[in-house]
Amino acid sequence: MSFMIGGSIGAFLGMHFFHHKTRHWYFRYGIPVIMILQIIIIAVLGAKYL
Repeated sequence: MSFMIGGSIGAFLGMHFFHHKTRHWYFRYGIPVIMILQIIIIAVLGAKYL
């Protein structure tokens, strides 16, 4: 499952680099929200296992 965390960062960068799906509100706001949630999950799991 750990290989799935972090994919939103690549999606976000690709979306803005190639201007792909930047007009769709659910991608424009959804991808950053997912990225923030993934960062929170990584921080919580990191703090738990350190």
